[in-house]
Amino acid sequence: MISLLQALNEHSALFFALAAISVVILGISKSGFGAGLGVLAPPLMASQSSLAEALAILLPLLIAIDLFGLRRFWSNADRRILKLILWPAALGMLMGYLFFSLITPKVLSLSIGIFTLLFLIQGLVMSRIDLKEAKPYPWLGRLMGGLSGFTSFVAHIGGPPITIYMLREKVSPMVYTSTLGIFFTIMNLGKLVPYAHLDLLNLNQLATSILLLPLVPIGVYIGFYLAKRISAKWYFIIVQFCLLVASIKLIADGLLV
Repeated sequence: MISLLQALNEHSALFFALAAISVVILGISKSGFGAGLGVLAPPLMASQSSLAEALAILLPLLIAIDLFGLRRFWSNADRRILKLILWPAALGMLMGYLFFSLITPKVLSLSIGIFTLLFLIQGLVMSRIDLKEAKPYPWLGRLMGGLSGFTSFVAHIGGPPITIYMLREKVSPMVYTSTLGIFFTIMNLGKLVPYAHLDLLNLNQLATSILLLPLVPIGVYIGFYLAKRISAKWYFIIVQFCLLVASIKLIADGLLV
């Protein structure tokens, strides 16, 4: 109780308002639109705190969101894709752990933003000149899995890289969402010990996470509701729009002083 009161007193009303919006965005993104808009959450919360504190507060909430939808994710996930991308993601997380103190948030944001924007442009061009069904690219899955593991560890922005591969797989919206749900559940659980070792987790931050926890089911249910009622065509149009917004936001974060 004391820790909860301390957490409540340590942060402003504006912080909790932005944090609440961040948690709902994460819930919608991870349960409905494959983590596209989820990249907006860490910088939004970090605008009223440090990035390290925002990452620490968000990690337990990310895990709660993952576990909330785990039962539905488990029955619809594509095991073949998971086997392909999980081990490179683990390697990427290890690299993130080793380089955590060397990578600046601005450089990371700018790099991922440009990379995602280039992918979207390439996808638009290819859709105009090649009408054949996309071929599977295992090497792309491994590359994006590793990059996703790295960026997820250092800034909770693992969504755009792995979405690049998932969009090429042409799976249904439910399989798409469920596969990424299982993927990020495993990755986020895997961050707990390294984050603790890097002194990113403490009781006050955990107490802040607990205060925000009731918002988790709200975002998750909104995401599931939208995903079930939108056609596959419009679903993936929205996913790509979310990636566009995310890439612009990341590039802006990397360029602005």
